[in-house]
Amino acid sequence: MRVLDREFQGTVTFRTVEHLEPEAVEAVRRNGWNSHGLLAYRGARLFYRAGDHRVNARELHERLLDELLLPRECRVFTAGPSP
Repeated sequence: MRVLDREFQGTVTFRTVEHLEPEAVEAVRRNGWNSHGLLAYRGARLFYRAGDHRVNARELHERLLDELLLPRECRVFTAGPSP
């Protein structure tokens, strides 16, 4: 998520919830996940949800571009380590 955080600076906020926190335990239960997942909201509206090992950074990136009405660039998105 650090790559996305840098790309969307000031536009998007990422928040991680530790897996033992009550909020995380409830989200896992509510979404029917085995252990973890990712939820993306714009305001109160959920626009991306994926659980366990189905989280896809490329798909999230495309959904963020669509959600923010930003053009999809021709460059290839990579979720590799930061420089």
